[in-house]
Order: sequence, then C-alpha cells, then structure tokens
Amino acid sequence: MVNTEETDPFLSDDFLRGLDQLQILTRKRINTPGPGSHLTWKSGGNLEFLDYRKYQPGDDLRYVDWNVYGRLDRLFIKLFQAEKDLVLTILIDTSLSMNVGNPPKLVHAKKIAAALGYIGLANQDHVGVSAFNDSISFSKPAEKGLSTYLSLLDFLKKLICLGQTDLSSVMESFSMASKQQGILVIISDLLDPGGFEKGLRFINRNRTDVIVIQVLDKTELAPKRKGHFNLVDIESGESKRLSLSDDLIERYKKSMAERLKAANDFCTERGVSYILAETNQRFEEFLTDLFASGTIAV
Repeated sequence: MVNTEETDPFLSDDFLRGLDQLQILTRKRINTPGPGSHLTWKSGGNLEFLDYRKYQPGDDLRYVDWNVYGRLDRLFIKLFQAEKDLVLTILIDTSLSMNVGNPPKLVHAKKIAAALGYIGLANQDHVGVSAFNDSISFSKPAEKGLSTYLSLLDFLKKLICLGQTDLSSVMESFSMASKQQGILVIISDLLDPGGFEKGLRFINRNRTDVIVIQVLDKTELAPKRKGHFNLVDIESGESKRLSLSDDLIERYKKSMAERLKAANDFCTERGVSYILAETNQRFEEFLTDLFASGTIAV
C-alpha cells in the first residue's frame, strides 16, 4: 500500500467501500469494442432500464419520461444499463498556478482524480490519466481493473507543478490525437489568461462526454488580507504593486463570481458538466455536488 499524505484518504477501507457503490454516468453513445458495463442515457436495443435522473440542459429530450412529467410536472431522464466498455480519460492541470494554496490546489486535484479513477476501475472501465501545462507532459495509458489502482496513485503522486497553462492548445491537441470515445474529465483551475472556451468548444464536437472540474483555493475566491502588496504572477513571473482595500476586495469577489457563472453557463449551454471544487470543501460535500450534477450515481 502507498502511504503518503496525499493518497491516504483514498486507501482507507471505509472510503473505498463507499466508492464501490458509485458509477460514472455518460449521456452520449459510446462505440467501443469488447464487453463491459456502464451507465448511459440511451434507450432501445438490449438495454435494461435502471433508474431516473432529473433533466439537465443538454440532455436528449427523446429520453424524457413524459408519463412522469404528466404526473409530477417535472422532467426526468430514463437511465439504462449498456453493455459497452467505457474509457474514462482524466486530464489534470499541473501548471504552476496549481501550486497555490495550503495544501496546493494540485493536491486536491490529485484526490479528485484518484477518486474518479477508482470509481471507473471498480466498474471495469478503462481509466487513463494525463498531466498538462501548455502541453500534455505525462500520460498513463488507459487500463482496466482495480489491480491497476495503486499504479494510478503512484502516477498521481509523482506529479509536480511546472510551466504555464495553455488550455485551448492542450484540449485541441488531445481531441485531434485521441481516437477513443468515452468520458473526458478536465481538472484545472481554468486560470488561463487565454481562456478555455475555444478548446472546450473544439473538443465537444466529437462524441466525447466532457466534465469540467474547476479547482480553486479559498484565497482566490475571497481574499481577506488588506494592505500593500507586490503581487507576482506565479506562471509568468510578472509583478504588480497593489493596495487591497475593502472596496477592492468586494469588487474582486464580484468579478470572480461573474467569471465562475460565465464558465458554468458556457459549459451548460454545450451539454458539458461543470463542477466547482473548493480546496477547503469536505470531500463528501464534493461528492454530493457530483451527484447533483448527474456525473455520478449509486
């Protein structure tokens, strides 16, 4: 067993037993060879009905249960079991901005990647992980089975923060290079001056189900320290003198809230799941957010 500060929470028997009951959902048809088992929103053929989920913008209206809508005046999507392999690919941001916080945002991102990776492996899905900054720097090929979980943890443990971010370039390159269909999870702070929208728009053109998890430290969401500072961009090295007052802090918080809403709206309009992960949030609460987003289910 690996025994480090970063990975211990994902090795406890109680935690793993809880993850065993979860499955990662996809709302798009997956055409992959070989037998397997995952959840999909498709109906017909040899699929077995399992459950319902609340309708979310981007869901296919063909799979709404209109009988339930007639009784409850609420939209629900039918959930089925499909006999197809699922390929889960996790892209984790390891640029220098992910080194902010105590512990750094990268530690939280690793925990998320480890948890989702375990859920996928427990359900006999293929799970692959890649680290990126301005390009994809390290990759662990997709593997299947819980016997590969420790090698996944070992891969994540070795990741460190280096370089600047170029999300659009990375996502475009990944989309052109990847021939597999499945679920793509992007774990990043999304604090790229060039934005992420172009790359996400490009990558969502194929039949990949995309989940964006934005990891931010509490100091980035709501700074509290006031006074005169020499702020240094952790990635570019550029510095700027700044005096933080109550008024400026409130303006910053309002601007950040608008930026988060814009990211959420952009994703939602394109059928992409968006989840904000705060580093000071209890992991159980984060899993609840994943449930609410329709990303995972029991």
